[in-house]
Amino acid sequence: MRTRAALFRAAGVPLELREIEVAEPGEGQVLVRMAAVGVCGSDLHVIRGEWTRPAPMILGHEGSGIVEAVGPGVESPAPGDPVVISWAPACGECAPCLAGRETACLALRAAIRAGTMLDGTTGLEVDGEPVYRMTTVGALAEHVLVPAATALPIPADVPLEQASLLGCAALTGVGAALNANRVEPGASVLVVGAGGVGQFVVQGARIAGAARIVVVDHFPGRREAALALGAHEAFSPEEFAETDAFDVTFDAVGLAATSETALAAARGGGTAVLVGMPPGGARLDLDPLAFSNFEKTLTGSVYGSETPARALPRLLDLVRGGRLELASLVGPRFPLEAANEAVEASLAGAPGRVLVTP
Repeated sequence: MRTRAALFRAAGVPLELREIEVAEPGEGQVLVRMAAVGVCGSDLHVIRGEWTRPAPMILGHEGSGIVEAVGPGVESPAPGDPVVISWAPACGECAPCLAGRETACLALRAAIRAGTMLDGTTGLEVDGEPVYRMTTVGALAEHVLVPAATALPIPADVPLEQASLLGCAALTGVGAALNANRVEPGASVLVVGAGGVGQFVVQGARIAGAARIVVVDHFPGRREAALALGAHEAFSPEEFAETDAFDVTFDAVGLAATSETALAAARGGGTAVLVGMPPGGARLDLDPLAFSNFEKTLTGSVYGSETPARALPRLLDLVRGGRLELASLVGPRFPLEAANEAVEASLAGAPGRVLVTP
Protein backbone atom coordinates (compact mmCIF):
# COMPACT_ATOMS: atom_id res chain seq x y z
CA MET A 1 0.00 0.00 0.00
CA ARG A 2 1.01 3.64 -0.38
CA THR A 3 1.18 6.14 2.46
CA ARG A 4 2.84 9.47 3.22
CA ALA A 5 5.95 9.92 5.33
CA ALA A 6 8.48 12.60 6.29
CA LEU A 7 11.82 11.40 4.88
CA PHE A 8 15.18 12.30 6.40
CA ARG A 9 17.83 12.61 3.68
CA ALA A 10 20.81 14.18 5.44
CA ALA A 11 21.76 16.39 8.37
CA GLY A 12 20.92 20.01 7.66
CA VAL A 13 18.43 19.09 4.93
CA PRO A 14 14.70 19.62 5.68
CA LEU A 15 12.52 16.54 6.00
CA GLU A 16 10.81 15.69 2.72
CA LEU A 17 7.12 14.78 2.58
CA ARG A 18 6.82 11.83 0.19
CA GLU A 19 4.46 9.06 -0.72
CA ILE A 20 6.12 5.71 -0.01
CA GLU A 21 5.30 2.05 -0.47
CA VAL A 22 4.61 -0.03 2.65
CA ALA A 23 4.57 -3.84 2.48
CA GLU A 24 1.43 -5.69 3.49
CA PRO A 25 1.60 -7.25 6.96
CA GLY A 26 3.49 -10.54 6.91
CA GLU A 27 3.64 -13.32 9.45
CA GLY A 28 3.44 -11.82 12.94
CA GLN A 29 3.16 -8.22 11.71
CA VAL A 30 0.55 -5.47 12.00
CA LEU A 31 -0.16 -2.26 10.11
CA VAL A 32 -0.88 0.73 12.36
CA ARG A 33 -2.51 4.02 11.32
CA MET A 34 -0.53 6.52 13.35
CA ALA A 35 -2.39 9.09 15.45
CA ALA A 36 0.44 10.90 17.27
CA VAL A 37 4.23 10.75 17.14
CA GLY A 38 6.54 12.39 19.67
CA VAL A 39 9.72 14.15 18.57
CA CYS A 40 12.39 12.54 20.75
CA GLY A 41 15.94 13.60 21.51
CA SER A 42 17.19 10.55 19.62
CA ASP A 43 15.54 11.90 16.47
CA LEU A 44 17.28 15.22 17.03
CA HIS A 45 20.67 13.48 17.24
CA VAL A 46 20.12 12.19 13.70
CA ILE A 47 18.82 15.53 12.42
CA ARG A 48 21.87 17.35 13.81
CA GLY A 49 24.24 14.77 12.33
CA GLU A 50 25.39 13.55 15.75
CA TRP A 51 24.36 9.96 14.96
CA THR A 52 25.11 8.32 11.62
CA ARG A 53 22.17 6.42 10.17
CA PRO A 54 21.39 5.11 6.66
CA ALA A 55 19.18 7.29 4.46
CA PRO A 56 16.57 7.91 3.30
CA MET A 57 15.10 7.21 6.71
CA ILE A 58 11.78 7.80 8.44
CA LEU A 59 12.47 9.25 11.88
CA GLY A 60 10.24 8.82 14.92
CA HIS A 61 9.88 5.87 17.27
CA GLU A 62 7.48 7.13 19.96
CA GLY A 63 3.83 7.03 19.05
CA SER A 64 0.33 5.65 19.18
CA GLY A 65 -2.31 4.68 16.65
CA ILE A 66 -5.02 2.26 15.58
CA VAL A 67 -4.35 -1.17 14.10
CA GLU A 68 -5.69 -1.32 10.54
CA ALA A 69 -4.60 -4.79 9.42
CA VAL A 70 -2.81 -7.85 10.79
CA GLY A 71 -0.74 -10.55 9.16
CA PRO A 72 -0.99 -14.33 9.47
CA GLY A 73 -0.63 -15.74 12.97
CA VAL A 74 -1.54 -12.52 14.79
CA GLU A 75 -4.18 -12.92 17.49
CA SER A 76 -3.49 -9.69 19.35
CA PRO A 77 -3.75 -6.82 18.70
CA ALA A 78 -6.74 -6.92 16.38
CA PRO A 79 -7.91 -4.44 13.74
CA GLY A 80 -9.45 -1.43 15.45
CA ASP A 81 -7.38 -1.79 18.63
CA PRO A 82 -5.60 1.33 19.93
CA VAL A 83 -1.91 0.66 20.52
CA VAL A 84 1.31 2.23 21.70
CA ILE A 85 4.38 1.45 19.59
CA SER A 86 7.47 0.05 21.31
CA TRP A 87 10.80 0.41 19.55
CA ALA A 88 12.41 -2.52 21.34
CA PRO A 89 11.63 -5.92 19.87
CA ALA A 90 13.97 -8.61 21.18
CA CYS A 91 15.32 -11.87 19.77
CA GLY A 92 14.92 -13.73 23.06
CA GLU A 93 18.05 -15.78 22.36
CA CYS A 94 21.16 -13.61 22.92
CA ALA A 95 22.97 -13.29 26.25
CA PRO A 96 21.26 -10.01 27.32
CA CYS A 97 17.82 -11.44 26.47
CA LEU A 98 18.50 -14.64 28.40
CA ALA A 99 19.61 -12.50 31.35
CA GLY A 100 16.28 -10.65 31.28
CA ARG A 101 17.70 -7.48 29.70
CA GLU A 102 15.69 -7.49 26.47
CA THR A 103 16.26 -3.78 25.83
CA ALA A 104 19.97 -4.57 25.45
CA CYS A 105 19.25 -7.31 22.88
CA LEU A 106 22.18 -7.70 20.48
CA ALA A 107 19.94 -8.21 17.46
CA LEU A 108 17.98 -5.09 18.41
CA ARG A 109 21.17 -3.02 18.62
CA ALA A 110 22.25 -4.30 15.18
CA ALA A 111 18.83 -3.48 13.69
CA ILE A 112 18.94 0.06 15.11
CA ARG A 113 22.34 0.67 13.51
CA ALA A 114 21.17 -0.79 10.19
CA GLY A 115 17.86 1.07 10.14
CA THR A 116 15.80 -2.10 9.78
CA MET A 117 13.38 -4.28 11.68
CA LEU A 118 14.78 -7.18 13.69
CA ASP A 119 14.62 -9.49 10.65
CA GLY A 120 16.89 -7.19 8.62
CA THR A 121 14.15 -5.86 6.33
CA THR A 122 12.52 -2.44 6.22
CA GLY A 123 9.23 -3.19 4.42
CA LEU A 124 9.41 0.37 3.02
CA GLU A 125 10.34 1.75 -0.39
CA VAL A 126 10.46 5.00 -2.30
CA ASP A 127 11.23 5.16 -6.03
CA GLY A 128 12.10 1.45 -5.89
CA GLU A 129 14.79 1.94 -3.22
CA PRO A 130 14.68 0.89 0.45
CA VAL A 131 13.56 3.39 3.08
CA TYR A 132 15.16 2.88 6.48
CA ARG A 133 13.61 3.06 9.94
CA MET A 134 14.66 5.12 12.93
CA THR A 135 15.10 2.79 15.91
CA THR A 136 13.31 -0.12 14.17
CA VAL A 137 10.08 1.89 13.76
CA GLY A 138 10.04 4.98 11.54
CA ALA A 139 6.89 6.55 12.95
CA LEU A 140 6.76 9.93 11.16
CA ALA A 141 4.31 8.51 8.65
CA GLU A 142 0.62 7.95 8.22
CA HIS A 143 1.09 4.16 8.53
CA VAL A 144 3.72 1.99 10.22
CA LEU A 145 4.38 -1.73 9.73
CA VAL A 146 5.71 -3.33 12.93
CA PRO A 147 5.93 -6.73 14.66
CA ALA A 148 2.70 -7.45 16.51
CA ALA A 149 4.63 -7.91 19.75
CA THR A 150 5.70 -4.24 19.67
CA ALA A 151 2.19 -2.84 19.09
CA LEU A 152 1.09 -2.79 22.72
CA PRO A 153 -2.68 -2.59 23.30
CA ILE A 154 -4.02 0.21 25.47
CA PRO A 155 -7.51 0.97 26.85
CA ALA A 156 -9.79 2.86 24.48
CA ASP A 157 -10.35 5.60 27.07
CA VAL A 158 -6.72 6.79 27.01
CA PRO A 159 -6.50 9.67 24.50
CA LEU A 160 -4.11 8.71 21.72
CA GLU A 161 -2.12 11.95 21.87
CA GLN A 162 -1.43 11.34 25.55
CA ALA A 163 -0.81 7.64 24.97
CA SER A 164 1.94 8.43 22.46
CA LEU A 165 4.11 9.69 25.34
CA LEU A 166 4.00 6.23 26.89
CA GLY A 167 5.88 4.73 23.94
CA CYS A 168 9.27 6.14 24.86
CA ALA A 169 9.45 9.18 27.16
CA ALA A 170 7.29 7.74 29.95
CA LEU A 171 8.66 4.20 29.81
CA THR A 172 12.20 5.61 29.81
CA GLY A 173 11.85 8.33 32.44
CA VAL A 174 9.48 6.75 34.95
CA GLY A 175 11.26 3.42 34.63
CA ALA A 176 14.67 4.98 35.24
CA ALA A 177 13.44 6.16 38.63
CA LEU A 178 11.20 3.28 39.69
CA ASN A 179 12.90 0.17 38.37
CA ALA A 180 15.95 -1.44 40.00
CA ASN A 181 14.86 0.25 43.26
CA ARG A 182 16.89 3.32 42.36
CA VAL A 183 14.76 5.87 44.23
CA GLU A 184 13.66 4.85 47.72
CA PRO A 185 11.12 6.64 49.94
CA GLY A 186 12.67 9.70 51.55
CA ALA A 187 15.51 9.95 49.01
CA SER A 188 16.95 13.18 47.67
CA VAL A 189 17.01 13.29 43.86
CA LEU A 190 18.59 15.53 41.24
CA VAL A 191 17.30 15.50 37.65
CA VAL A 192 19.53 17.21 35.10
CA GLY A 193 17.35 18.04 32.11
CA ALA A 194 13.58 18.57 32.17
CA GLY A 195 12.63 17.75 28.61
CA GLY A 196 10.19 14.96 27.79
CA VAL A 197 12.17 12.21 29.51
CA GLY A 198 13.32 14.39 32.41
CA GLN A 199 9.76 15.37 33.28
CA PHE A 200 8.87 11.70 33.55
CA VAL A 201 11.95 11.05 35.72
CA VAL A 202 10.60 13.75 38.05
CA GLN A 203 7.25 11.98 38.17
CA GLY A 204 8.89 8.62 38.78
CA ALA A 205 10.86 10.07 41.69
CA ARG A 206 7.68 11.61 43.12
CA ILE A 207 5.79 8.32 42.77
CA ALA A 208 8.67 6.51 44.50
CA GLY A 209 8.31 8.83 47.50
CA ALA A 210 11.40 11.03 47.13
CA ALA A 211 11.54 13.67 49.87
CA ARG A 212 13.39 16.23 47.74
CA ILE A 213 13.49 16.55 43.96
CA VAL A 214 15.69 19.21 42.36
CA VAL A 215 15.73 19.94 38.62
CA VAL A 216 18.34 21.69 36.50
CA ASP A 217 17.38 22.85 33.00
CA HIS A 218 18.30 25.67 30.65
CA PHE A 219 14.71 26.47 29.56
CA PRO A 220 12.41 28.37 32.00
CA GLY A 221 9.26 26.73 30.62
CA ARG A 222 10.64 23.28 31.32
CA ARG A 223 11.64 24.26 34.85
CA GLU A 224 8.10 25.51 35.50
CA ALA A 225 6.64 22.28 34.12
CA ALA A 226 8.91 20.20 36.37
CA LEU A 227 7.77 22.13 39.45
CA ALA A 228 4.13 21.48 38.52
CA LEU A 229 4.88 17.75 38.19
CA GLY A 230 6.42 17.34 41.63
CA ALA A 231 9.89 18.90 41.70
CA HIS A 232 10.56 20.97 44.81
CA GLU A 233 13.22 23.25 43.33
CA ALA A 234 14.34 24.11 39.81
CA PHE A 235 17.44 25.96 38.67
CA SER A 236 19.15 27.02 35.48
CA PRO A 237 22.63 25.49 34.99
CA GLU A 238 24.12 28.86 35.94
CA GLU A 239 22.12 29.03 39.16
CA PHE A 240 22.77 25.48 40.30
CA ALA A 241 25.56 25.15 42.84
CA GLU A 242 27.00 21.68 43.24
CA THR A 243 27.16 22.00 46.99
CA ASP A 244 24.38 19.57 47.82
CA ALA A 245 24.89 15.83 47.71
CA PHE A 246 21.98 13.73 46.46
CA ASP A 247 21.15 10.09 47.01
CA VAL A 248 20.34 9.56 43.33
CA THR A 249 21.04 11.80 40.36
CA PHE A 250 19.82 11.44 36.78
CA ASP A 251 21.26 12.85 33.59
CA ALA A 252 18.25 13.11 31.25
CA VAL A 253 20.18 15.06 28.61
CA GLY A 254 23.14 12.95 27.54
CA LEU A 255 25.90 15.53 27.16
CA ALA A 256 29.29 15.00 28.77
CA ALA A 257 28.80 18.13 30.89
CA THR A 258 25.40 17.03 32.19
CA SER A 259 26.66 13.53 32.97
CA GLU A 260 29.60 14.98 34.87
CA THR A 261 27.22 17.25 36.81
CA ALA A 262 25.10 14.26 37.79
CA LEU A 263 28.11 12.29 39.00
CA ALA A 264 29.59 15.23 40.91
CA ALA A 265 26.28 15.90 42.67
CA ALA A 266 25.82 12.32 43.89
CA ARG A 267 26.71 11.91 47.56
CA GLY A 268 29.33 9.48 48.77
CA GLY A 269 27.79 6.05 48.28
CA GLY A 270 25.15 7.60 45.99
CA THR A 271 24.23 6.69 42.43
CA ALA A 272 24.33 8.67 39.19
CA VAL A 273 22.12 7.29 36.41
CA LEU A 274 22.72 8.17 32.76
CA VAL A 275 19.38 8.21 30.93
CA GLY A 276 19.75 10.69 28.06
CA MET A 277 21.32 9.46 24.84
CA PRO A 278 24.74 11.02 24.07
CA PRO A 279 25.98 12.23 20.68
CA GLY A 280 28.17 9.79 18.79
CA GLY A 281 31.77 9.79 19.98
CA ALA A 282 31.04 11.53 23.31
CA ARG A 283 33.44 10.78 26.17
CA LEU A 284 33.39 11.44 29.93
CA ASP A 285 36.26 12.86 31.97
CA LEU A 286 35.97 10.91 35.22
CA ASP A 287 37.69 11.46 38.55
CA PRO A 288 38.67 8.02 39.90
CA LEU A 289 38.43 9.35 43.46
CA ALA A 290 34.66 9.55 43.03
CA PHE A 291 34.70 5.76 43.02
CA SER A 292 37.73 4.73 45.06
CA ASN A 293 37.26 7.26 47.89
CA PHE A 294 33.56 8.07 47.80
CA GLU A 295 32.14 4.75 46.57
CA LYS A 296 29.82 6.40 44.08
CA THR A 297 28.05 4.28 41.48
CA LEU A 298 27.74 5.37 37.86
CA THR A 299 25.22 3.39 35.84
CA GLY A 300 22.87 3.67 32.89
CA SER A 301 19.23 3.03 32.18
CA VAL A 302 17.86 2.24 28.72
CA TYR A 303 14.11 2.32 28.05
CA GLY A 304 13.36 2.25 31.78
CA SER A 305 15.43 -0.88 32.48
CA GLU A 306 12.38 -3.08 31.90
CA THR A 307 10.67 -4.98 29.11
CA PRO A 308 8.06 -2.58 27.61
CA ALA A 309 5.27 -5.17 27.56
CA ARG A 310 5.67 -5.60 31.34
CA ALA A 311 6.23 -1.93 32.12
CA LEU A 312 3.35 -0.44 30.12
CA PRO A 313 0.50 -1.99 32.16
CA ARG A 314 2.08 -0.62 35.34
CA LEU A 315 2.24 2.86 33.81
CA LEU A 316 -1.39 2.61 32.76
CA ASP A 317 -2.33 1.70 36.34
CA LEU A 318 -0.51 4.83 37.53
CA VAL A 319 -2.37 6.93 34.96
CA ARG A 320 -5.74 5.50 36.03
CA GLY A 321 -4.88 6.13 39.68
CA GLY A 322 -4.07 9.77 39.00
CA ARG A 323 -0.44 9.36 40.01
CA LEU A 324 1.10 9.72 36.53
CA GLU A 325 0.29 12.89 34.61
CA LEU A 326 0.13 12.80 30.81
CA ALA A 327 -2.16 15.59 29.62
CA SER A 328 0.01 18.54 30.68
CA LEU A 329 3.07 16.97 29.07
CA VAL A 330 1.52 17.11 25.60
CA GLY A 331 3.14 20.07 23.88
CA PRO A 332 2.62 21.75 20.50
CA ARG A 333 0.98 19.63 17.79
CA PHE A 334 1.85 19.73 14.10
CA PRO A 335 0.42 17.91 11.07
CA LEU A 336 2.73 15.65 9.07
CA GLU A 337 3.07 18.40 6.47
CA ALA A 338 4.66 20.58 9.16
CA ALA A 339 7.14 17.98 10.46
CA ASN A 340 10.02 20.43 10.00
CA GLU A 341 8.25 22.99 12.18
CA ALA A 342 7.78 20.28 14.81
CA VAL A 343 11.52 19.63 14.79
CA GLU A 344 12.25 23.34 15.19
CA ALA A 345 9.85 23.59 18.13
CA SER A 346 11.57 20.69 19.85
CA LEU A 347 15.03 22.16 19.22
CA ALA A 348 13.80 25.46 20.69
CA GLY A 349 12.97 23.77 24.01
CA ALA A 350 9.17 23.52 23.98
CA PRO A 351 8.13 22.64 27.55
CA GLY A 352 5.85 19.77 26.48
CA ARG A 353 6.48 16.87 24.16
CA VAL A 354 6.18 18.12 20.57
CA LEU A 355 3.80 15.87 18.62
CA VAL A 356 3.27 15.21 14.94
CA THR A 357 -0.28 14.07 14.20
CA PRO A 358 -0.25 12.34 10.79
